Amino acid sequence: MAVKAIVTSCINCISQRKWDQLPTFFAANANWWINGNPARMPMAGDGAVSDRLPMLPGLLGRFDTYSFDIKHIVAEGDRAVVEATATGHGPLDLVYVNNIMMSFELDRNGKITTLREYPDFNELNWVLRWFNEHETTTSTRL
Repeated sequence: MAVKAIVTSCINCISQRKWDQLPTFFAANANWWINGNPARMPMAGDGAVSDRLPMLPGLLGRFDTYSFDIKHIVAEGDRAVVEATATGHGPLDLVYVNNIMMSFELDRNGKITTLREYPDFNELNWVLRWFNEHETTTSTRL
């Protein structure tokens, strides 16, 4: 399968919150780096995909509806760069929109070995505060 198709399928799984399928896209020792200073942003820096994937349901599962939509994707060789928009609605009147850039590197087996993510931390920190202030842990409409 071509790099562009693999990355698109992976992002579609995130959008559809198919948590059980996500690990199949990654190599066993894959790294997920997130932009930022780890001294100021605990989730920033290098992290094993095996540690990061289990955190996704705790964040993205809180929204009543969620989508992660590719705006642009460029692939060359074993790499792809994606411009995407994450959008979450609910609970209550919550509206979350985060424009995210990501780069992916795949191995010869078509598995993602490196993911580099550049989220808007202003928006991410805002929504985390919102969830904390409203004491929500998960959506009732998954």
